[in-house]
Amino acid sequence: MTSFLEKWSAKKSDKPKAGTRSAVDAFRARVAEQKAYLAEFESDGAGFNKWRSTWFQRAPGGFGVTIGRDSIDAGQGLSYVVVETTAQVAEFLDDLAQHADNDVSFQKALEQNRLRRAALLNSAKAKVKAPAAKAATRKPATVKATETSQVSGEASAEKPKRGRKPKA
Repeated sequence: MTSFLEKWSAKKSDKPKAGTRSAVDAFRARVAEQKAYLAEFESDGAGFNKWRSTWFQRAPGGFGVTIGRDSIDAGQGLSYVVVETTAQVAEFLDDLAQHADNDVSFQKALEQNRLRRAALLNSAKAKVKAPAAKAATRKPATVKATETSQVSGEASAEKPKRGRKPKA
């Protein structure tokens, strides 16, 4: 039998780096995820409980569909529509995916949105790390000695300290 290292060293590779997908590829993946949620909703509408993750919500007259948390639009300010059926929700998602593939201005908006969100995330991380660094450089607090009062021998015999057994 070949050794573990011999067997797997030929297949060694570098780990894929986070964020290597383009903004368009990431958007396509999110659209595919939304289609999966839609299929799950269509199969069991009463038991569907992932509303917080979906781009579609029940609305008066049907379903409201948005382009997720992205602060972008699909052209001419279009970022939210109300449709009547789940088939129209699926059609809107398909059109969004096609729009992401073919519309250069939409692709640029996706990339700009990704950069904006990354900058917000990085600034939030920097704010979290800064107070921790300041706390490490502060001087330790001095402990003040408290005065202890002397207890008379009789009082200590009546009330033993907590956790100790009285002497017999």
